[in-house]
Amino acid sequence: MEGGSHAAFCFGGPDLIALRPRIAEAWVRYAGSMISRLRGELLEKLPHLAVVDCGGVGYACAISLSTYGLLPESGRETTLHVETLLRENELSLVGFATRQERDLYRLLVKVDGVGPKLALAALGAMDTDDLVAAIRGRDLKALTRIPGVGKKTAEKLCFELSEKLGGLSGLDGLGPSAKPVDAWEADLRSALTNLGFKEEVVMPIVAELRAIKPPLPEALRAALKALQK
Repeated sequence: MEGGSHAAFCFGGPDLIALRPRIAEAWVRYAGSMISRLRGELLEKLPHLAVVDCGGVGYACAISLSTYGLLPESGRETTLHVETLLRENELSLVGFATRQERDLYRLLVKVDGVGPKLALAALGAMDTDDLVAAIRGRDLKALTRIPGVGKKTAEKLCFELSEKLGGLSGLDGLGPSAKPVDAWEADLRSALTNLGFKEEVVMPIVAELRAIKPPLPEALRAALKALQK
């Protein structure tokens, strides 16, 4: 790609199920190097978008306002922790300045009615610690100040996440003292759920693979084989 082209990933056709084997193979190749982090020159930054040059290819990532505020000036080196989204006809990236923000994003989008756009709006409206505190404390007034979050959505956030954010297995404080996140497991789970598999189906297979912990592309192939039985 020349002239600062940005990478775009698209899959045509209406039938995602029929395309799944080919998408999975593409995902395996992609997962080997780009699924969890981008590091390179920041080509462009906007309040909702960052473009990072890696090996001459510009990767466009949706970002929150919080991440935008932590990015350096264009032309400087930066690192983004990445979540990959697979939709019916598009593969896109979401970037985060910190792993903690990405971890919280992954919890937010599991709540019914909260998609990537709303999750990023929430992460941009409040810093991570304040958002966690509002959910734990069931502070509906603070949560409904987030653009797009009404009372019903705020109640869902509190109901579904308050306990997950408060336990030792959750993101206790989302700070340096938090329990370390297993990046291998998180990336494998993310890849499988973004391919359309339910988390309750994915978890037993991930648990089995965790014992041997093969490289991520190999683990993804093994998991897909098991899930297709």
